[in-house]
Amino acid sequence: MEDLNMQAKILVIDDERDFLELMKSHLELEGYQVVSAIDGEDGINKARSENPDLVICDIKMPNKTGHEVLKELREDKKHWIPFIMLSALTDFDNIRQAYDGDSDFYVAKPVQLELLSKNIKTLLNLAKSRTGE
Repeated sequence: MEDLNMQAKILVIDDERDFLELMKSHLELEGYQVVSAIDGEDGINKARSENPDLVICDIKMPNKTGHEVLKELREDKKHWIPFIMLSALTDFDNIRQAYDGDSDFYVAKPVQLELLSKNIKTLLNLAKSRTGE
C-alpha cells in the first residue's frame, strides 16, 4: 500500500507555541508536511489557503475556539477534512460538543503520540476511501 504520510499535509492549530513545535517535530518525523496556526482565526485562514489533508485543533484558544473552527470548516463543505479535536478539557460537555460538531476524533492532552499517530493514519485512510483515490 502506498505510504499516505509522504503526501499528507496536516494543519495543527494551537495557541501554545511549545506544543506546536512538539507536534511539528513529531509529525515531520512521521513523514507528514506540517502547517501550523497559533489561534483559531489563523487556523481557519490556513485551512482555506493550504488545503490540508487533516486538521488537529485545540479547543481553548484566542480569537476563535476549536469548536468555532470546526463549525466554520464543516460549513465550507468544499470537501470533507478529517478533524481531530485535541484538548486538556476532558469534561463530557466539551467532548460531546466536539462530536456533535462533527469532529472525527477527540484526543486528550497530554497527548499519547502513538495513539494520535494511529488516529491520523485511520482518518487519512478513510479520507482516501471517500475520495476513491
